[in-house]
Amino acid sequence: MLVWGLTGNIACGKSAVEDVLRAQGVPVIDADVIARQVVAPGQPALAEIKEAFGSEVLLPDGQLNRAALGDIVFGDGEARQRLEAITHPQIIGRIFESLADLQADGHALAVVSAALMVESGSYRNYAGLAVVTCPEALQLQRLRLRDGLSENDALARIRSQRAQEDKAALADVVFDNSEDLLSLQSAVERWLTELRTP
Repeated sequence: MLVWGLTGNIACGKSAVEDVLRAQGVPVIDADVIARQVVAPGQPALAEIKEAFGSEVLLPDGQLNRAALGDIVFGDGEARQRLEAITHPQIIGRIFESLADLQADGHALAVVSAALMVESGSYRNYAGLAVVTCPEALQLQRLRLRDGLSENDALARIRSQRAQEDKAALADVVFDNSEDLLSLQSAVERWLTELRTP
């Protein structure tokens, strides 16, 4: 089974590419979804996060308070590394379990999508890397609209990630999402056609 990695910085359009891939019958393992599963109540990672960051990162019902944890880690590289050390091994383990299931089901191609694929180095596990990019001004606009953030908060989240140019330099294919969704869809479909052509 051929497995590609997909990444893109916050609000660049990674989810839109995932939607196109799924519509074309390509299974996508979304590390962001798995990341939410590993911090669910009762999971070992949640207990470790509470121990590392205090009970203020939990909601009254025991769920992770993502906003409170985000406030801590987005402005503090050391705190972010501490969080990643707790969650990344469990996320990667579940990704490989899912890939094994897809291979057993006879899939020829799968895509693993993760926001921090380059930062973690996990992109090296896959046959190729696809990166979604867009101009920072558009990224900022989309992020503020999507999450209702102030300009400063949105910029802090954008700047906490490795520069888009660095990721694009490592990519085997770059999807420029500076136009409309139809343009993005066409680019992804062209790439899939090339990939599936022997």
